[in-house]
Amino acid sequence: MRRQSIPDLAEVVDAHLKKVGTSSPGVRALTELLEVVHFTSLKNEEARPLQLRVALVNPDDPDPERPPAPRPYRWEIIRLKRPVPFDVASLAKLAKAADPWSSSLAVYYNQSGQFFVWGLVDQTVHFNTRLVRESESGYPPPGLFQVVANGTADLTVYREHSFVARLAQDTLLKRQNDLFWLGPVTERIDAGMQVYLDAVWRRVRHLLPRNMGTWPPFLADVWISTLCRILISIQRYRHGGALLIATSKGDVDVKYRLDYRRLPKALTNLGEQTIRTREEIITNHLGQKKSSVPAKLYLEESVSENDIENYRNEITGCVRFISSLSCVDGLILAAPDLSIRGFGVEIRTKQDPKRAFLSLRPTVNSRTLIRVDPSSYGTRHRSMMRYCFAHPGSLGFVISQDGEIRAMTRVGAQLIIWENIEVLSVMEPTIRKRRGAGS
Repeated sequence: MRRQSIPDLAEVVDAHLKKVGTSSPGVRALTELLEVVHFTSLKNEEARPLQLRVALVNPDDPDPERPPAPRPYRWEIIRLKRPVPFDVASLAKLAKAADPWSSSLAVYYNQSGQFFVWGLVDQTVHFNTRLVRESESGYPPPGLFQVVANGTADLTVYREHSFVARLAQDTLLKRQNDLFWLGPVTERIDAGMQVYLDAVWRRVRHLLPRNMGTWPPFLADVWISTLCRILISIQRYRHGGALLIATSKGDVDVKYRLDYRRLPKALTNLGEQTIRTREEIITNHLGQKKSSVPAKLYLEESVSENDIENYRNEITGCVRFISSLSCVDGLILAAPDLSIRGFGVEIRTKQDPKRAFLSLRPTVNSRTLIRVDPSSYGTRHRSMMRYCFAHPGSLGFVISQDGEIRAMTRVGAQLIIWENIEVLSVMEPTIRKRRGAGS
């Protein structure tokens, strides 16, 4: 396989901009911009790689799609009194003042094709919280595109809420594996999700005529987002970790046992309260085509919305609590419903699978499988491979110190591994059709 580099990433970005009908500075200029970000990512600050976010924004027209009444938390670009040269030395200094979680650097080029930094974008935190699924709303960031240095020689390009491409060292990725809606991983999580759907259905069946109607896709999205949030939170510690979802307690040594069921309960409460609020409004108001909202109904809706927000906050607390357990050596052991059975878990299975396959697609197809040597992976990965191969139906997630998230499970007689998993909310929310309870 040919090693890919910055010019390859520049070509993908150039093609994407042209495809969406936006002017592109051209492959040569894009290569120059991306190279500066790439080489800056090789710098260290107190032994840690520099991280930064750069947005290509025209200073003469920085906000062409400004809404008529933007909310107070929408971004603004604060101009520098004097532009700063766009080079590695300047960028390495500015990166310290522009934490990519909270801010980004506005960059553009002059008539000679030379790039410069002309401002800083604030309120970036709201885009990031949406990206990591901690909020459901937020304005897309400014500019033609944004490039984020996630780590050493690891660049990802976004346009608005969309993923464009990622160059991880010498591998160019033009799409992400959306494992949670199609394929073997979906089959593994269906059992736990069905428990959740059934629990919600038992509480709201008296509000619904015959079945759950269109609610299962919404509930499935909430459940999947919560699982992704756990993985993202572990990833953000940057020390590596692992999550094993399994029904069996065999072949594991659980150092710290517990029975933490708060997350599935909070998810059920959120599902129930959301459906109850929406269905009662439809039945009591919209269904009767009333021209005004009764004060009592308005008050009840306000209280219900407050309850929904409280349950969301509870879920956030559960996610942070669970992910923090990964800071202890050993994996986190979860039941299919996402209740936690223990942490600091050591896998006892000794038999290594003779071979493993990397899947380039969510589904398993011999044409998109690449044979890999299990011994080429680290200790954490190999132990998870052993367990998942010995226990069909189990699902393992391993997060490397560099932030890469891999999923693995056994499919037939083969151990399948997936990389470049889509855990971030990089597209506008879509409702996908899934099998639901109560239908």
